Amino acid sequence: MDFKRLQILRELADRQSVGATADAMNVTASAVSQQLKTLQAELGVTLVEKAGRGVQLTEAGHAMAAAAAEIATAMARAESTVDSYRKGWQTNVSAAFFPSAAEMLLPGMLHRVAAVEGLGFDAHFEDPGTAHFAPLVADYDIVLAHSVDGPEVFARPGLAVVPLLEEALDVAMPAGHPLASKARLTPEDVVDHPWIGVPEGIPL
Repeated sequence: MDFKRLQILRELADRQSVGATADAMNVTASAVSQQLKTLQAELGVTLVEKAGRGVQLTEAGHAMAAAAAEIATAMARAESTVDSYRKGWQTNVSAAFFPSAAEMLLPGMLHRVAAVEGLGFDAHFEDPGTAHFAPLVADYDIVLAHSVDGPEVFARPGLAVVPLLEEALDVAMPAGHPLASKARLTPEDVVDHPWIGVPEGIPL
């Protein structure tokens, strides 16, 4: 079983298309397709199937992509262990933040990271739609995401999802509004009232 071919499968799971996988690995799309065909032949199971104009992973493909992620993690751990004996403990972590999360968390985080010898930290700003947060793990070690539907929307094989906080929403209304006397509102309280809102999917 060729580890490089497993890496291609893992990238495809993360990036969702042959073209994006090829770009990430600096090879041609035809090379990616050929390596996946070879891997399928080696394993004797179908890993990828056509889906419209593109492809998608089968159940076996997702399972093998998750296994490839575990292998890559073990390899990185082994390399880090060797490096710690050669030049002392060092590691670098890259993280993606959406703007309001960066404003809230980065100052304290950078202060703590600076106190850890050998730890490098790169912060990047990303704010895609909800469905596009999970694919960012192909490029970052940690991705901070937001969703109005809870952390379950990010669940996928090979991805660890850790809920950090639930953000309360403020509701503004005239002082004479029937609900103005309540200290706390539920969705049931406000569902039948007219709203000034934002586009669907924006968590405000």
